[in-house]
Amino acid sequence: MEQIHIIYGAGYGKTAAAMGLAVKAAGAGERVTIVQFLKGTDADYSMLSQFDEIKFFSFENSEKPYGELDFAEREEQRAKVKNSFHYAKKVIDTGSSDVVILDEILGLLDYNILSPEDIEELINGSRVKLILTGRNCPESLQKKATLLSHVLPK
Repeated sequence: MEQIHIIYGAGYGKTAAAMGLAVKAAGAGERVTIVQFLKGTDADYSMLSQFDEIKFFSFENSEKPYGELDFAEREEQRAKVKNSFHYAKKVIDTGSSDVVILDEILGLLDYNILSPEDIEELINGSRVKLILTGRNCPESLQKKATLLSHVLPK
């Protein structure tokens, strides 16, 4: 059975909420993989790797957020993001984790790096618990969620 939790909106705390769910799952003995997209180096949650049950991956290495990069830097990060996406797909397909958190994956839609169909294909038939975060969430993905959290700005 698909379990898909989408945390989206213009408010703050989406990543923090997802990381809290990672700690909760790890505390329950579940294996967790976190793949972080487009965060730059200023949002470092890699300390969660101190938990044996949590694996943390961020393939990007830019000090600036994606929206502030020039064309060449964007192309470099775009390739790394695609690698991150393929890695996440492999983890989901193999079931090597019980929980997979795709932090800021919805942001890939904002920059036209992925399409909603790409993400739908990723989550369709998943046998792991998925948590997706980002600012904007198309209605087609909202319909796939078993739990939808809309974070509003203060």
